[in-house]
Amino acid sequence: MRFSAIFLGVIASGFLSTTQANSFIDDSSVNLTARNFYFDRAYTQDESGKDQKDWAQGFIFKANSGYTPGTVGLGLDIMALAGFNLLGSDADDYAASGLLPSSPSGKADQYGEIRWTAKAKVGKSTLHGGTLAPMFPVLFSSPARLFQQNYRGTHLQINEVDNLKIHALYVDRVNQRDSTDYEKIKVGNPNNRFKTAAESSGLHMLGAEYKFNDQISAQLFHANLHDVYHQNFIGAKSKHDIGIGHLLGDVRMFVSEDSGQARAGHIENQHLSGIFGLNRNNHTFSLGYMQSFGDTALPTLAGSEPAVFLDSMSADFTNINEKVYHARYDYDFKDTSLKGLKFMTRYSKGDDIEIRNTDNQTFEQDALDFELSYRVPTGKLEGLNIRTRYSRYRNDIPPVGMAFKSDDEMRVNIDYTWKFK
Repeated sequence: MRFSAIFLGVIASGFLSTTQANSFIDDSSVNLTARNFYFDRAYTQDESGKDQKDWAQGFIFKANSGYTPGTVGLGLDIMALAGFNLLGSDADDYAASGLLPSSPSGKADQYGEIRWTAKAKVGKSTLHGGTLAPMFPVLFSSPARLFQQNYRGTHLQINEVDNLKIHALYVDRVNQRDSTDYEKIKVGNPNNRFKTAAESSGLHMLGAEYKFNDQISAQLFHANLHDVYHQNFIGAKSKHDIGIGHLLGDVRMFVSEDSGQARAGHIENQHLSGIFGLNRNNHTFSLGYMQSFGDTALPTLAGSEPAVFLDSMSADFTNINEKVYHARYDYDFKDTSLKGLKFMTRYSKGDDIEIRNTDNQTFEQDALDFELSYRVPTGKLEGLNIRTRYSRYRNDIPPVGMAFKSDDEMRVNIDYTWKFK
């Protein structure tokens, strides 16, 4: 008998009869991912603090059931995480990177947790409650460390109309990437952008995603971080064959204001971003632009990053009134003997940056990034993924008390997943 059937059969027996359990088990999946993560961020500007360096091994076990038969199908997803410090006591010589839990006594040598999500299905629509990892523009569960950030809450997804997904979601606690505990959700406050990193009782979100055709899709979302800020998002993506290749487009607009008791102080921002590219055979070249308008920076949640098209490693490029110019080149070796290999490089330049409490000065920042990844396409090691990233980031912002400082950064990931079904 398959491992997945054994594992989920034990779970099913606790609350299902034998006649009900077939669909619950038959549509199940069980997999184990081994993730090796090396993180090295060396600061070039600020000599008062420590560099960040960690090396960790993680294991991610997921067991996802199917649904029971009937008008209302029930299911259960289980996730278990285990992380191990591979630098040993040397890790304490460096500042926390978000890869491992840390405390005044040092970084954890090992840590783990178990999370669960109950689910129900009626027709094509689903309801999930428990551990959630939402990946929406206004609520983005960061995957940028050993384990993904997740939230505690409930998510209803309605799929009854073709090509349309409607979302209603509420979360009240967050489990950060370097923690095993749930805590209150806060607004992110890098570079002291707001009055304080205010806590909230929870966040609710409503949204819709619609695919007009194979070329155009759109998103519309609203989120409210209770008594801190509310945020609206509209975005559209496109892909058109223009003969010499495919023209790619991605435009996003955030509009944010403080709400309720405004616990983080005044928030007022409009953020516009867009990137357009041409894909021809294995090559893709893109140009992008972002700009912040309003009295403050774009608000995001603590421990996350803004869902703009630029996923920079060392900074978020969303400061007050910042203008960002961006160029990117990708090459996919899919039609060569090196199938599975991909290369990316990009350059981003931000200027006219304003920082609170700096006497109306303006600043600049830029980043040059490289990425090389390889996924084994066939054979016994099919699915093994190796990803190496390097970033050279510089700014002229006074470093004391700032979250983003000039640095050279390297990240290396090696992932492999065993599928038991």
